[in-house]
Amino acid sequence: MKERNQAIILMLLSALSFSLMQAVVKISATSVGTMQQVFCRNLVSMVIAFAILKKRGLSLLGPRKYQVPLFLRSFFGFVGVVMLFIATTAARQADVALLNRTSPIWVSLFAMIFLREKISKVQVPVILLCLAGAFAAMRPSLESDAMPLILALLTAVTSGLAYTMIAFCKGHVDPLTVIFHFSLFSTIVAGILMIPSFVVPPWRDVGMLCLIGIFAAGGQIGLTYAYQKAPASAVSIYDYSGIIYSALLGYFLLGEELTASTALGALLITAGGLWSYLYDRKKVPECQ
Repeated sequence: MKERNQAIILMLLSALSFSLMQAVVKISATSVGTMQQVFCRNLVSMVIAFAILKKRGLSLLGPRKYQVPLFLRSFFGFVGVVMLFIATTAARQADVALLNRTSPIWVSLFAMIFLREKISKVQVPVILLCLAGAFAAMRPSLESDAMPLILALLTAVTSGLAYTMIAFCKGHVDPLTVIFHFSLFSTIVAGILMIPSFVVPPWRDVGMLCLIGIFAAGGQIGLTYAYQKAPASAVSIYDYSGIIYSALLGYFLLGEELTASTALGALLITAGGLWSYLYDRKKVPECQ
């Protein structure tokens, strides 16, 4: 029970850290390019994961047998981060956060397709409920520029593919190795892509870039260890706290308003997550 409580705290802190990263991305977007942001976001995680792996004597890149799923995880994860950062600069933080939280839908669908996992009877209505929430959140923006919110939704799709690859590697590749592989790939690719538009940022933005990396690393590490300390079914629901964090940060830091459609979308998606969580809790004994 103690480890489960620790996992819940780690998940709540992870969601807060990712929400803070998202807010800093938007604040710094006016003077720093997306690829520079993505580069710094992954550089810090790469250094931290490298230090821990070397200290523990673990593999940096994992077994040769799992390089294809690791590459796919890194590729789709990188594409997802780029789209998330672009969406963050042009849309309300609460909208981006809640659309990004539809990733469990895509994990279920891709796990069924690629891992041949069965979808339980509760997952179908949960998927429909979450999709209804996503539509509610996107509907008002369809009257103007829908592209940032479409990118936020596509981020969830690519995250679903990335997380499916992680599930494929579970038990065979250390979670920190997965983080290092992804961070190394993203740092190299973002570093190459940022060269044509690279600008030397002022000191204020250097600090912002460092914060993006620190918050991203904190979120990633908190998430990883939360899933190590307790079953996913016991802690995954707490990741939805990121919707609340992002809405509050958007309101107080960025002067964004929380619309009724966003609140409805958040309610529907969180309800879907809670339904799935309660269903899984019945299947997982409390002692686990």
